[in-house]
Amino acid sequence: MSDETMSDAESDDDLWALARQGLDLIELDPRRCRLRLDGEQRLSGTVHGRDLPWIIPYLPFPLSEPQEWISLVAVRDADGDGRRSDGGQDDRIELGVLPGVGGLDEQSRQALETALRLRYFLPRVLRIVDVRDEDPGQSGAVVWTLQTDRGPRLLRMGNLFEGIYDELGGGRLLLRDSDGTRVEIPNLHALDADSRRLLTRYYWL
Repeated sequence: MSDETMSDAESDDDLWALARQGLDLIELDPRRCRLRLDGEQRLSGTVHGRDLPWIIPYLPFPLSEPQEWISLVAVRDADGDGRRSDGGQDDRIELGVLPGVGGLDEQSRQALETALRLRYFLPRVLRIVDVRDEDPGQSGAVVWTLQTDRGPRLLRMGNLFEGIYDELGGGRLLLRDSDGTRVEIPNLHALDADSRRLLTRYYWL
């Protein structure tokens, strides 16, 4: 893999500048990553000297090589809902990729594995409690309140066309929010009448 690896001599600002350019895939040094989970089970920590309040992990190859490479994406200047306090869009930058979890310290490894497990497990929707426009006429985002087999879920979907995947057949839908969190409706025709009514506000049955 002909990626660029950050050395100890390179500063956090160098890492941020390279990541913003997006020209090279940067291999992160696990020894320079300290990760933790906050009270909301959101990943944060220090990567190559830069303290980051919100880090989103991605699996580039979730089926073939589930933890061979792990992409870390930083959400910069964002508050709890992923939007900047000045009202602008959140600023997401792929910092680079980790070559698995093996080189991390124990706390970081456990935090990252937990974050990945929470992100990639697929709850099944039992009932749609509510669907509403977050800011009518403004952001265009839609907020879904769902009851699943893993408990209640709240999804913020910035783009309905990318957030609802229906090419699976059999009435099966995948709902995906702005952070990549997914839930499954195994068969939309088996939903209760109220759930189907709420769904039809944003999706043609």
